Order: sequence, then C-alpha cells, then structure tokens
Amino acid sequence: MSEGSVNSATFPQTFPNINLLWAALFIEELVRNDIHDFCIAPGSRSTPLTLAAATHKQVNTHVHFDERGLGFFALGLSLSSHKPVVIITTSGTAVANLYPAVIEAKHSGIPLIILSADRPPELINCGANQAIDQHAIFTHYPVFFRQIPSPTLEIKPNYLLTTINQGLVKQRNTPAPIHFNLAFSEPFYPQHTSVNYRKYLSPLKKWSTSKQAFTCYLRPQMAEAASSHLQLSGKKALIIVGRLEDSNQAQLIAEFAKKNHYPLLADIQSSLTGVENNLFYYDIALLNKRFQEQLADADIIIQFGDKLISKRLTLFIRQFDGEYWLVQKGDQCIDPDHQLTKRFANDASQWIAAHSKTLPVTDENWLVMLTQQHQQISQQIIKPFLANEMLCEINIVAALDKLLPDNKPLFIGNSMPIRIADMFMKKNRGPVFSNRGASGIDGLLATAVGVAKNAQQVTTLLIGDTSFLYDLNSLTLLKQLNHPFIIIVINNDGGAIFNLLPVPAQQKQQFYQLPHGLTFADTCKQFSINYYQPSRVDEFKSNYQKALKNEISLIEVCVKNDQTSEQLEYIKEQIKNATF
Repeated sequence: MSEGSVNSATFPQTFPNINLLWAALFIEELVRNDIHDFCIAPGSRSTPLTLAAATHKQVNTHVHFDERGLGFFALGLSLSSHKPVVIITTSGTAVANLYPAVIEAKHSGIPLIILSADRPPELINCGANQAIDQHAIFTHYPVFFRQIPSPTLEIKPNYLLTTINQGLVKQRNTPAPIHFNLAFSEPFYPQHTSVNYRKYLSPLKKWSTSKQAFTCYLRPQMAEAASSHLQLSGKKALIIVGRLEDSNQAQLIAEFAKKNHYPLLADIQSSLTGVENNLFYYDIALLNKRFQEQLADADIIIQFGDKLISKRLTLFIRQFDGEYWLVQKGDQCIDPDHQLTKRFANDASQWIAAHSKTLPVTDENWLVMLTQQHQQISQQIIKPFLANEMLCEINIVAALDKLLPDNKPLFIGNSMPIRIADMFMKKNRGPVFSNRGASGIDGLLATAVGVAKNAQQVTTLLIGDTSFLYDLNSLTLLKQLNHPFIIIVINNDGGAIFNLLPVPAQQKQQFYQLPHGLTFADTCKQFSINYYQPSRVDEFKSNYQKALKNEISLIEVCVKNDQTSEQLEYIKEQIKNATF
C-alpha cells in the first residue's frame, strides 16, 4: 500500500506533508458519510484533494477539463443517485465556472459538495498568480460555507471532521449545495521524505481505528402530518403533482387520488404521466372555459412535489379561491404566487400514511364530468392532430412517448422541449429528469450524461438546438458511458420559444432568436457519434430503434422556426371553442 493512502482499517499516521494529511482526513470523513462520487477538474493547487480522492478505494472519480460542464455533470449524478456528490476544483476562475450549477442545485434542492482549493491569505490581493477572492464566492446559494485555513499543526484535526459534519447535517435538513474553501500553501505534491503524525492524530484515536463518522447526528423522530383528515372529509380535493425524486412515492400519490376519487394532474417531472387516472392533457384542456370551471369546483388543491412547468396550471392556482396545501419535505419556499394556506414538511408516504383511512366518498360526478371532458378533448382534437404524421416537434414528442424503453431515464431540456413534453406526453412512467430549479439552458448535456453514468442504463436526452450548442464541450463526457445514450436535437434554428412571447417582430430574430443556420452532422463526426436526420416521423421511429442498439447516437430533427407556435395556436383555438 502506498504511503498516505486511505485504504486500510486503520487511518494512516504517516504522510509526506500536512497538506496531504488534511486532504486525506477530509476525503475519509466524506466517505464515512456514505459519499462516494467525486468529480474532479485538473489543477495544481487542488492536488492534495485530488490525490486523496484518487487513492481512496471507496471513491468513484469522474474527471473533466471544463469546470462548468463538470458542475452540471455532478448535478446529474446527484439527481439520479439521490445522494450528495463532491466537486473538486483548483483556485481562480475554475471555481467561478461552477456558479451556474450551484445556482441550479440550490433551486432544485440538489446536494452538491464543493471543495475548492484556494491560495493562502498572504497571496490574496497582492498580484499573485491565479489568486482571486474565493471567500463565500457563491454568496447565499450554498446553505453552508466554511473557509478552511491553511493546514497547520496548531489546529486540532478534530476541527476538520466536526466542520464537515456540521455542513453535512445542514445539507441533510435542507438539500442544497454546501461549500468548503480550502487554503493550501506549497508543497502540494508528495516528496521523498515523510512525516509521522501519530502525536498530532492522537485526539482521533477511536476514529482512526473505526469506519464511523466522527460526529453522529441523531435525527429527531419525523413529525406526523398535522391532523387534516377531518378537513378533507366530504371535500372535493384536486391532486397536483410536481417534480418528484422517488417513483414509489409517486405511485402512492396516484393510488391515493384514485382511492378517494380525486382528479389527478401530474406534471411530466413526476413520472406519473402514464398512470391511468392522470388527466394528462390538463395543460391545454385548461384553455377550455367549461373544463376550467369544473376544475375550479374543487374545495382544496393538494400539491405534492415542487415546481410545476405549466403556466396555465400556475395561473389556475393563482386564481383559485379555495385552500391550497403543499406536501413537500424540507423548508424551501415553493409558493411563487403566495397562495399557500398549509405546508406539510413531510414526504408523500408519511402524509398519505396519516390519511390512510378511507375518507367519506366525495361527489364522484365531479371526477366523472372532468374525465369525460378530458377524453373528448383528447379524442376530438389532440388525436386527429397527431394522426397527420407530419414531421414536427409535437409529433416527435408524441412518437418518443411511445418509443421510450420502460423505466429508463429521460432527460428533457428547458425552453420548448420540456413544455411540449408536458403538454403532449401521456404514456411515459419512467424516471424523468430536468434542470428546472433555475430553468437555464446551460449545462443540460452535461447533466444528462451525469444522470446516465449513475443510472448505467440506456438514457435519452431531448434538447433544443441552442441548448445543445451551448454545451458542446460536454460531448467529451460521452466517452465515460458504457450504455446507449441517445440525443434528440429539435433544430428550429434558434430560440423558437420567443414565438410564444410578445417580442417585437422587428427585433425578434436579431436580439432574441439568433438563428445560426447550423446542423450537427460534422459535430457527430468529430466526436464519433452515430448521426441520423429523419425527414418523416416513421424515419424518426426507425432511427430511434437503431439508436437503442448503438453506443452514442444523435437524431437531429430539423423543423421550421415558427412551426410549433403556429400548430399550438391552431390547437388552442380548437380547444377554446370546443363545446362538450
């Protein structure tokens, strides 16, 4: 075993220098907290952390040269694994490049752990190379920050371990990024000499010979959901489901709604789109006045999970006169219109268990009427439109909905793709991932690759052309995958989302849409990606089936920039004017 590597039952006592010792303590305590994925960007100042992670047998390392992409890749790993993921960077702008991923992680409640190497205080603000002010660089976005001083024998090793655990318990209670900024003076690399730190490590005698974390935080017994059983008795409750992490919880919600004859509106992020009692076309059905009025007969809205995609549903909640309850663990505010009357800080299973008794039957006619209206919209308007087989974004999404392998990850990009999927997908029940915390278009490819690497399954990415262009660097991450990864690029030559917004026509192309005139065949050649460009929907279906058997594939669907907005307008008018 190499000197200073942390692989035995006893923590080593001998290290080449104190920097490597402190780094080893840091990595070991994280591993003891069941944290094993470490994403590393190359750099000299961060060498002690990199070597400590690289030589630890219980660490899975993931390396990428681009810190911005690495941050989103880590986010994808955490999204898929539901566990914290560590990011290690060197000092300077390398740290700043993590900012977009940190913001997304804060708003999505994703537990990233940032370990940034820093110059010691004497090298800040004096013209030293690659030295910037990194202290609390991410401001309020991490829920916990600590500036770790330069390693010294004057500070007990206990300080490192207890500080790490303080950050981790804060993260467990409030899932979000945490940040440790570690100042290292030279030397960073192992030398030929070694130092015995037995006396210095003596306060950690018990810890050194065990595999337990230094500090054990006992979680208080989870409070039961406030008694609201009687408040639901005989009431019409509308069940809305936003983004969920746990498919088992999702199924419990669907069963709860069905058992009590409550209408169910499931966001695409809930992975409940395909359950039989979901009114899957609710977003566009809300355009119909009668459907909206029937829905508004609810006494209570109960939302499980967090942020919703549908603006029409959000507007409906804003205008709703009854009570609005949210069931979502944690303390992140999820109430953009300030309508919430009751918040249950529980997960769905706990809340439903507290309401396990069968409630008195509500007026079943309400659910029957809503279901009938939804079926009429589906059969008379949506189904005939989808039958035309025209190559367009809506038909591609509808076709993909039927083609997706069971229980395999689907990552959906922001802007148009996520909205069209939320409107028109009705069958998928597999895990759906997205970056809807801050809803940016950056880092989507890197996040999807992170999801795929953790899942170790065939993964599909649905993304727009501008988002794809934004993250081309992350194509280098694809070589880390060993299962099929299918990229579907909807290329409408720029920001087609602006066709849905009241942007002045004179400035729309030059200042908003930015048409680029590019296709991605040559990009695929450069990165050895199988490339398809279907001209018909049946070709797309065939291409996707082939891609399921390949390693990495890209299917580019080229459509007119204004096609989707025109089609949506046509569908909307039909639904608005429908009489049932």
